Amino acid sequence: MSPRNLLVVLYVHDMARAVAFYRDGIGLEVAAQSPGWSLLRCGDASIGLHHIHAGVTERPVPYAGLNLEVDDLDAAIARAVEHGASLTEIREPEPRVPVRLGVLVDPDGNGFELRRQLG
Repeated sequence: MSPRNLLVVLYVHDMARAVAFYRDGIGLEVAAQSPGWSLLRCGDASIGLHHIHAGVTERPVPYAGLNLEVDDLDAAIARAVEHGASLTEIREPEPRVPVRLGVLVDPDGNGFELRRQLG
């Protein structure tokens, strides 16, 4: 039940510009690129760029940068809440976003997300 696969998700309006910035301006390695989702490597961590487009209910979440994958989302949320986190919302999977996601705030007010990848 330990978290794994550190993924920081950034929501962007212009995917090509964002990929170019993080590749060329920051020096991250592009692992995958598409119009809706791109993945860059940063050591053992990954940076996911998620395009905001019509029909997607996700939006920029300025209070959340840390995004951790877990096996059991409900148990992970319960554990975090038990240790002082506040649950802001749960986002259910959508056809184009096959992830169940919990948005939380830690005891200091820092936002983070716990996710369970489906499929």
